[in-house]
Amino acid sequence: MLRKEDARFVRGQGHYVDDVNLPGMLHSAILRSPYAHARIVSIDTSAAEAHPKVKAVVTGKMLEDLKLAWIPTLSGDVVAVLATDKVRFQGQEVAYVVAEDEYSARDALELIQVDYEPLPAVVDAKHALDPDAPIIRDDLEGRSDNKIYDWEAGDATACDEVFSNAEVVVSEDMIYPRVHPAPMETCGSVASLDKVTGKLTMWTTTQAPHAHRTIYALVAGLPEQKIQVISPDIGGGFGNKVGIYPGYVLSIVGSIVTGAPVKWMEDRSENLMSTSFARDYHMHGEIAATKEGKILGLRVHVLADHGAFNGVAQPTKFPAGFFHIFTGSYDYPAAHCKVTAVYTNKALGGVAYACSFRITEAVYLVERMVTCLAYELQMDPAELRMKNLLRPEQFPYMSPTGWEYDSGDYPRAL
Repeated sequence: MLRKEDARFVRGQGHYVDDVNLPGMLHSAILRSPYAHARIVSIDTSAAEAHPKVKAVVTGKMLEDLKLAWIPTLSGDVVAVLATDKVRFQGQEVAYVVAEDEYSARDALELIQVDYEPLPAVVDAKHALDPDAPIIRDDLEGRSDNKIYDWEAGDATACDEVFSNAEVVVSEDMIYPRVHPAPMETCGSVASLDKVTGKLTMWTTTQAPHAHRTIYALVAGLPEQKIQVISPDIGGGFGNKVGIYPGYVLSIVGSIVTGAPVKWMEDRSENLMSTSFARDYHMHGEIAATKEGKILGLRVHVLADHGAFNGVAQPTKFPAGFFHIFTGSYDYPAAHCKVTAVYTNKALGGVAYACSFRITEAVYLVERMVTCLAYELQMDPAELRMKNLLRPEQFPYMSPTGWEYDSGDYPRAL
């Protein structure tokens, strides 16, 4: 399929969110936390409010009074629009300024005085469940640890039996590191609420305008038919522009408070600090086989770092996405995986960078384990793979984790 956008893009005629300029439009900026974990003792905005070009200064306390301080994520969690009790990652939103121009808004951020009480931070997911680890989401009622969920796929009993009788067992620890999408245009929005008609128009860097409209309806208290979300050229999404960022909601608040259109655009540093990340999986794999190289089973435990809020944006009902395709293209009778997700003092994670809803993590794991087995058996890795690949006559094939493979010719591909 030929691309339709190239003619205007190569002529410099793209139309991005930051190109939107409305009559009387104001500009805004966000004050972000320098701490990964700290309690907010007090916020003094008086000097910023006295700035001659500042039109409004918004804090978490003000949003709390309006019941706008927290918004739902696409994963059944909630995320703070502006921190109310404490900050939970470096770069979290603390205060919001609306001014006549972008430079005045950013200057005014320097005038806001925040008194922080630093707290111990969880920066390594492997220590998130330690008995002495600080509780990150103490805003959630009954929360006594940093675990988000445990999720399993496959048959643990059958897998244990295979491993107990196997001639060769190889194990490996591996990390699929946190990956940051870096779009050409950072996140931003322009919100314009018409007080006469009650219509809210949003120009937003979003890959999911319909989901955004639903959330904005909940936040602004408007019916969805009164909200129009426009997604122009957004300079690349890569999954990180599916979720709802506080800056989007704050631009709506800014328009409500000032009665004027309000633009918010983050800079590159803000994007790198606070935009949703992908992956960050700590994986322990074990593979069982005969001495001749016939694979018998694969067993996996994953520790998933989701950051301070569970912001996973995925189309499945499974918390770990499609990770249960970790059995790959091979034929063996038993497999089991367990994924434990935890909160840490990092920006929220879990987006589908480059079309991965945990698929690349799963594929990396199985192929790494097969390679490790080849080294252990002193076999050629390609030969070992050929010995264990599914054959065309086996299709349709039901994997040990319940996925039906309809067709394929993996030996020919290899």
